[in-house]
Amino acid sequence: MSLWIYEMKKMFFYQKGLLFIGLYFVISTAALIAFDTPVNPDVELNAPQYFYYLDQVRGPSSEESERFLTDESRRISDANVALRKAYDDHYDRNLAEDELVAITRPLEDIVRNERGFNLVFDQYSYIREQPDNRYFLYTNGWDGLLSHDSLDLFFLLLLLVLVAPVFCYEFESKMDPLILTVKKGTRVQAVTKIGLVLATVAVLCLFTEGLRYGFFHFKYGLDNGSYTLQSLSYFGTSSKDVTLFDTFVWLAVCKLFGYLSFAMLIMFAAVYIKKYALTLFASTAVVLLPYFGFRLESSKYWLPGPLGFMISTGFFRGNEYEYNIYTEQKDVVFQEVSGAAWILLFAVTLCIGIGMFIGIMFRHRNVWGAGQRSHRLRPVGLTLILSLAASALSGCASNGEEGNYDIYNSSSKRSFENERYRFYADETIMFEDKETGEQENLIRNPLQSSTKVRDVIYGNGSLVYYMKYDFDKSKLRETVDRFSVIEVDTATFEERIVFEKNLNADRDHFLGLNKTSVSDEVFFMTVDSFFMDERSIYLIGEGEIRRVSKLTGNVSVIVQSRVMRSVAFDGRNIYYVNDKSEVAKYDTKTDSETVIPDLITEYFVLTDTELLYINRKDKQKIYAMNLGDFSTRKITDKSVLTFTFDGNYIYYESKADLKKYRIDRDGQEETLIPTDKGIRN
Repeated sequence: MSLWIYEMKKMFFYQKGLLFIGLYFVISTAALIAFDTPVNPDVELNAPQYFYYLDQVRGPSSEESERFLTDESRRISDANVALRKAYDDHYDRNLAEDELVAITRPLEDIVRNERGFNLVFDQYSYIREQPDNRYFLYTNGWDGLLSHDSLDLFFLLLLLVLVAPVFCYEFESKMDPLILTVKKGTRVQAVTKIGLVLATVAVLCLFTEGLRYGFFHFKYGLDNGSYTLQSLSYFGTSSKDVTLFDTFVWLAVCKLFGYLSFAMLIMFAAVYIKKYALTLFASTAVVLLPYFGFRLESSKYWLPGPLGFMISTGFFRGNEYEYNIYTEQKDVVFQEVSGAAWILLFAVTLCIGIGMFIGIMFRHRNVWGAGQRSHRLRPVGLTLILSLAASALSGCASNGEEGNYDIYNSSSKRSFENERYRFYADETIMFEDKETGEQENLIRNPLQSSTKVRDVIYGNGSLVYYMKYDFDKSKLRETVDRFSVIEVDTATFEERIVFEKNLNADRDHFLGLNKTSVSDEVFFMTVDSFFMDERSIYLIGEGEIRRVSKLTGNVSVIVQSRVMRSVAFDGRNIYYVNDKSEVAKYDTKTDSETVIPDLITEYFVLTDTELLYINRKDKQKIYAMNLGDFSTRKITDKSVLTFTFDGNYIYYESKADLKKYRIDRDGQEETLIPTDKGIRN
């Protein structure tokens, strides 16, 4: 007992084990709180609407739930059509105000939860492929807890700094010959050390899994733990007949065995290498080289040793295939580990662990062993290259001063002009020197075959921004790798990355942070245009505007509309056309929204003092509204289809004769434009 107490004091106090353990739990808890993002963020952004429908179909799929979802889909579609017709009739003065309210109120009640319905219907589309073992449930909690195979590098580091000194301390301090001459300095002390290490690792592993379970239970909720594992799409092809909670228990057991095996590996390496630094490198290499080195994701689970058990999720996944466009066949991207194979891997890894235990005992076999050990067993050299892909969120404040912004209009998202240059999108992004007329390509990327630049531009003064996608062509199927917003200073044409987001859901993440979901990839790939202020980037697409923090990458939906028509930004306020064809103004500083009174349109252009728009209530004629007092004035008596504004003149297409005209802001100097010139972009 006294030897146990002495070894505990040495491990936890002299070698600062308690300090490292405390730091680990503080850092890992803080990382969970700060960096955890839901696997399906759309669910959290539309939680009330989502749960409204989920609560009505929760559980196994049935004829009733299928009928309910099908009928509700039809009701929402019909209600949207009826709403559009009612507002059109009202704006055409065919429907009075009180009649409009009577018609639209019940219809708006139907479409209020449309976004939540679409999320539940997406689940239904997945469940109906195999309705026998897939249930409706809220998945973010269980997905966050189970649906990943990332290695806990914080815990790996903790084990290294705790376990390596247990034996290395004796060799570094040259105390091992003296210890072997003590009565209990041979096998008894070795067994005591090993027992203490394994007990400590077991307790820490169980506490860590309990912490993760508690975190996801508190943040998301872990209801319906008795539902089948295949209810999560991550395990959709699995043949394992287990529940969600049973899977968590089995994963915890596998991780416990894996970390115990890894601790034994560290002690074995320490006894035979005797050098603290080399022990750390060798032990880490055994785990990290196959973790990052294998291209086939399932390969790491077929390798005997601690790695597969330390990540363990893959033991519950099924066969997964990917279509190869070159061979026109399906290639295996993940091979399921059967129950028999798991037992064999467990047995082989256990035998390896027992062998390492015997090896440690062999090195402590007698009191003279220290002087007679062969130096030939010491490693002559150790070469290790550790590649850790760090996903860093970069983002700094814009060089532009707060409040000093050029007006952004979505109608001119493919062009921008400053004092010296004109920028425009034409397959790629070009710029023209206004003085010389010389044209050049703005994008100077030597690896253009692996990147795609969107044909949208945002400009502010001398700064021009564009969006870029990087692709990963190392696999059978080309996948999007990163989304970036690039800033170009037109004074020097130097580029810098303003924002970067990893979109490769298959890529491993440093320390498990900055996780990527499929929904992230879908959203960023469907961005139609963007603008920004000093702290945030605003992305437009999929009927909504999302605000993305340049610093943290956090995403929030601030504007939703079924069809995102005209959008403008003045540096603080976002103007957009809502579902009722009204122009709404969203204040990005106060997160408040107001509707501009008596302005009905489908299209507008924002200027520094006015809002030019096609008046839906006056036969599609062009009007101007003063942003200060909301007074309006008519610019032209012709009904128009569309128009653009270049700062001086309005160019529009007449609805009557389909010809192009130019007119100034005061409604004067109207002239016909020759057909070959057309409307300017």
